[in-house]
Amino acid sequence: MSEMPVISADSHIQEPPELYSEWLDTKFRDRAPRREVRDGKTYVIVDGKKPRRVDLADERATEDDQNREFRSDPTGGRDVERRLSDMARDGVVGEVIYPNSSLSLYLSPDPGYQYAVARAYNDWLIQNFDGHRDRFAPVGIVPVIDIPMAVAEVERVAKLGYRAIKVPLTVEKRPYNLPDYEPLWAAIEETGLVLSLHAFADAEDYYPEDWGEEEGVGGALIFMAMSMARGQYPVAELIASGALQRHPDLNFVVVECGAGWLAWLLQVLDEQADKKHMWIRPRLEMKPSEFFRRQGGITFSDDPVALRCLDFVGAETLLWGSDYPHDEGTFPHSQAVIDRTFADIAQADKRKIVYDNARRIYGIGP
Repeated sequence: MSEMPVISADSHIQEPPELYSEWLDTKFRDRAPRREVRDGKTYVIVDGKKPRRVDLADERATEDDQNREFRSDPTGGRDVERRLSDMARDGVVGEVIYPNSSLSLYLSPDPGYQYAVARAYNDWLIQNFDGHRDRFAPVGIVPVIDIPMAVAEVERVAKLGYRAIKVPLTVEKRPYNLPDYEPLWAAIEETGLVLSLHAFADAEDYYPEDWGEEEGVGGALIFMAMSMARGQYPVAELIASGALQRHPDLNFVVVECGAGWLAWLLQVLDEQADKKHMWIRPRLEMKPSEFFRRQGGITFSDDPVALRCLDFVGAETLLWGSDYPHDEGTFPHSQAVIDRTFADIAQADKRKIVYDNARRIYGIGP
């Protein structure tokens, strides 16, 4: 086991039932995420999202799987002492906390509903971890379906004590390279919040019809892989639009998308910015890769390919995360994964990735 301190820059918490029965505005409570049984099958229902069947997962789960997806934790990670015990078991000293069911909030077509859920969640989450801000960095939810409302929520959560906020990973109908977002980038920069963009949290629904069914056509595997690949979009959009150039103190992190693609994307952006300079606007004062190294970050859990590209992307741009407690994450075997994937990595670079970068960006950890 590694003796280095380790911070997970990507961990999760399950929202409590009372978030929707007590904290949420009464007029939206009947639309809150919930479970429904249809024709003997159990589905999770989320506003704006295709129903997700979940009953077969328990039948297929192995003994090791019981450690994950909060299958053995009825509190959903909300019991801080139990959570700290899990962290000690996994060799983790700090966590950046993302939601579970609210990852899909941005799919709702109703701005009022999106912001009502976001405000309720943001008020509840910061309170849940209020006594442990040295160990946890909760991430607030900010929808972007209405930019003025997004700016107002950024300013509000900054006053609540948040250090980071999450927006959709992608918005196909209004991508992040458009000037519409200038007030939002300015507000995030001014408050000093970290801009997070998490996988599986797009503004459009790409969910496969065959997820969780007895028979499938590969939809789940395709969805998991290509949802992570979508992390390339915000990186390219924030750089190419000049948003990072205009807002040099705007820092962002793309979460749970892996990082093996990062070196290729930055190389392509550098190459095309150079060779197609006569066509490309706005003019960038630095190479795209230099903007990313200055202001960007990527989290990964088990991605040895990303670590083979350190010479190009730089160790200061990568952050490790366990994705606790998701099936695709590393809990409760994080130390074994770190030992395996970092076996040939210099100790100084390893420390940056598993601890120093998260400590610098989020201010947590001993």
